[in-house]
Amino acid sequence: MVLTLPNALTLLRLLLAPFVGIFLGMESAWAVWTGALLFAAAALTDGIDGWIARTYNQSTLEGAFLDPLADKVLVLSVLLPLSWLEIAPVWMVVVLVGRDVCTTLLRWYSLSHGKPVRTLRSARVKTFVQMSGLWLVVMLLALWRTGIEPHAAWARTLLYGWPVWGFFCLVTLLALWTLGLYGWRYRFLLQRIRQQ
Repeated sequence: MVLTLPNALTLLRLLLAPFVGIFLGMESAWAVWTGALLFAAAALTDGIDGWIARTYNQSTLEGAFLDPLADKVLVLSVLLPLSWLEIAPVWMVVVLVGRDVCTTLLRWYSLSHGKPVRTLRSARVKTFVQMSGLWLVVMLLALWRTGIEPHAAWARTLLYGWPVWGFFCLVTLLALWTLGLYGWRYRFLLQRIRQQ
């Protein structure tokens, strides 16, 4: 693997993901705030590594595969504690993870045949909406865990109410839509897989 700065940032995001999940799953406010800060830092590396790779011509095949994989692992590290706390509906998490597994397998198969799958613009929009929304949900979780009223009660109401549920519905619809777009755009690869 060629260790460029964008690839190093992607690896950093992969390394931070388990710590994000562990801290967000704890009950203490300091742990959730730590998880929120780690998530924000890791999410920022997603935009930075792509910008550096494009601007300074440091794109690599490894980075093209690892960058979206790191995004998926980071998102999963947030979704698991949120589903454990019954904030994120389990069925939506299953749909999101299933979509990510499908696109990762498509990328892996395509890369193994020398034709890397390029990230669709709509998938970048989905990732931005998902990361931004998850950061807001994580901030609400941290505010709730502080226990300082009336803010904690307000945060809990939002976490378990229609705003957060609506966000997860939106992200689930975007995930299914982008999965369909990937399927259509790379249908020749899918046909090749079926023929083998």
